[in-house]
Amino acid sequence: MSTDGELKYLVYTSVATREMSPSDLESILHTARTHNERAGITGALLYRDDSFIQFLEGPPAEIDSLMDSIAADDRHSHVRVVLVERITERSFGDWRMGFGIPEKSRFADLTDATSYEDVKRAAEDLSIWFTVNERRQSPVAGFGSG
Repeated sequence: MSTDGELKYLVYTSVATREMSPSDLESILHTARTHNERAGITGALLYRDDSFIQFLEGPPAEIDSLMDSIAADDRHSHVRVVLVERITERSFGDWRMGFGIPEKSRFADLTDATSYEDVKRAAEDLSIWFTVNERRQSPVAGFGSG
């Protein structure tokens, strides 16, 4: 996947409007991976206690279009963009959409953060956690664990 030019890095949180079963999450991942490969988007989706955190990186117009779709998706409520940056290099270049279920404390660090510095630190910590964890297991392994 090309990293030429300026990319947009965006992190958002949202609350699921209903309980997500493993098959619901697998469906979301399948759709995301198919779309993201065509759109040049990479990233990671984290889920815990009916809340999502998603890291997205790719062409700015594609990220904006995807966020419009996510905001309109009836599976999400309280969609909140917590971090947006311009980048020139991907952090998730190997994943069209990775998946993980982090420990509750790591998740709360990002969902509860209020200052830009706290959000950025928590996002970086979760990104590192995800990268280490993803190398140990398959993208859909670990449903219900954590």
